[in-house]
Amino acid sequence: MGLNFRKSIKIAPGIRVNISKKGLSSVSVGGKGARVNVSKKGTRTTVGIPGTGLSYTTNTSYKKSKGTLNDPIHLIQQEGLGKEKRNILVSILLWIGILWAPYIFAWFTLQRKYSNTERFIAFGWLIIVVIAMLIK
Repeated sequence: MGLNFRKSIKIAPGIRVNISKKGLSSVSVGGKGARVNVSKKGTRTTVGIPGTGLSYTTNTSYKKSKGTLNDPIHLIQQEGLGKEKRNILVSILLWIGILWAPYIFAWFTLQRKYSNTERFIAFGWLIIVVIAMLIK
């Protein structure tokens, strides 16, 4: 019997990130009536009637029948986009993440359960990390 680890973190209403021992396993978006779950294996869409137990689920795998991956990076390579355009795409996504990280961080730390001292220390560390990332 192996050791398993799984943690589900609610980022915002309707957005949940699932973490396993291998890292980020999936992201779920949606509420009780409809949910989309995106993972390494594929996309699962679930639509249901809350309170009844009735639901309909569809799975879309990223693997093709020939065994080639249908993930976004592979699709970019298939469409003939060069290395420079891929780097631009990665840079844009990275900057979006960098710009949204402080807002998500602030949302977590501004909850009532943290004292002003804890908030001050947390924001200080955030500023140090952002400056260190920008210097590199």
